[in-house]
Amino acid sequence: MTAVLEIGNNDAERTLFGLAAAVTGNFMFASSDAIVKVLSSHYSVFQLVVTQASFALIPLAIMLLREGGLRDIRVRHPRLVMLRGLLAGTGTIFGFFSFSQLPLAETYSIFFCTPILVTVLSIPILGERVGLHRWGAVIVGLIGIVVMVRPGFETLHLGHAAALVAAVIGAFTVLVMRRIARDEHHAVMVLAVVTGLIAVSLPGMILTFRTPTLHDMALFACGGLLMGSGQFLIVRSLSLAPASVVAPMQYTMMLWAISYGYLLFGTRIDPLVVLGALIVIASGLYIMNRERRRGRKNVRLIERP
Repeated sequence: MTAVLEIGNNDAERTLFGLAAAVTGNFMFASSDAIVKVLSSHYSVFQLVVTQASFALIPLAIMLLREGGLRDIRVRHPRLVMLRGLLAGTGTIFGFFSFSQLPLAETYSIFFCTPILVTVLSIPILGERVGLHRWGAVIVGLIGIVVMVRPGFETLHLGHAAALVAAVIGAFTVLVMRRIARDEHHAVMVLAVVTGLIAVSLPGMILTFRTPTLHDMALFACGGLLMGSGQFLIVRSLSLAPASVVAPMQYTMMLWAISYGYLLFGTRIDPLVVLGALIVIASGLYIMNRERRRGRKNVRLIERP
């Protein structure tokens, strides 16, 4: 009995540390995005992506060295890994552009529809069957988006379109991850993303490069280090706690987005944006829960003789 209790307490402690790492990692992502928004008024999106990604390599390299480097790591699906990197790089360009045009909270609200889009796209791409519960969640999520953007009442512009394109690309990235996540080492996945960010944006950076001031260079460095450290913590959180527990922590970014928007950019807190975001988040959480339950059911079916 004592041994069982000790194992349970240990598991609970690991899960708690995993949650703490996930929350901290998402805080770092939101902080990095706030820095991107600050710098976007002076530098092109391409320069922002390449410079941030370059500095992000520093904590990621430390993470790899802690795990023994890349000597024994094999890439099992090189084409899909490359595709994931290119999708992440392209999506980040649209995402950074939307940061320059919209309040952070509004951009995140649109990004958060990614689980909804994954559900819809999984039907033609993965051949999955979507039941009434998940279809209901999709419809509710779409209602939340309409509440946020209020077409016909608020002016829609390129920032909204860019955020939606980033969310769609993010959904395709998730689908690629589903295909290769069990076979590829997480270090390969992270490096593919950072490499994709640099490769996709480097030509645009060369054409639009502007020499940064010392102050702005410090911001670039800070943003990149936060991005890379956030990746490190998210990977760490997944080794401590189940993905179904860690994934919903991404929605804490909305709290930081609202705070940064108010403190740094003087953004008025729009009640309808908050309401729409809560609807989208509730829809995403419900879809995640249904995915988790469906995954458990499939495991039981596989294990049944």
